[in-house]
Amino acid sequence: MQISSWIVLVIGLILFAIYLSNVAGRLDRLHLKVENAKNALGRQLALRSAICSDIAGIEKLDSNLRNRLSNAIHASISEESLEVHTVNEWLIESEVTKTLCELFDKTFDLSKYPEHKNLIQETAGATRRVQYALTFYNDAAKNAIKVRRRWIVRTFRLFGRASMPVVIDFDDQIPQGLEYC
Repeated sequence: MQISSWIVLVIGLILFAIYLSNVAGRLDRLHLKVENAKNALGRQLALRSAICSDIAGIEKLDSNLRNRLSNAIHASISEESLEVHTVNEWLIESEVTKTLCELFDKTFDLSKYPEHKNLIQETAGATRRVQYALTFYNDAAKNAIKVRRRWIVRTFRLFGRASMPVVIDFDDQIPQGLEYC
């Protein structure tokens, strides 16, 4: 092999190493984005739980639904203390959303609760922020999964020790009675 062939080979290997480094850096940034989005989602869920616990204290609302909401929030708060997010946690969050939707259905009239107007508006805002945070998290997770499935990433194990992100699916709809609050 001539010296020029060796030079071309070395330059090719250097360029390939730079490419691998860029892909690994991108994947690292995606994993960081997923982690930040997951933390933001956790904060928004905790905020929604705190606001909903105040909602559960409003005497004028249906007592059965208030009790269900209180139980779901209690289960949600105890699940949030776990480091690993489980399917059970997302089922509990879906139950909180379902109960909120039943409580604030399309027949809900905010004018009947003037003393709780701010709290109900905070609930509407919290449900929107949970919806946004879940969307941001799922988008980040899908992007990271897409990059991790590429053959070059798998072959050279560019993901390191990072665990595979998981797309989260729970009911995050905004109750119809709170859509315009």
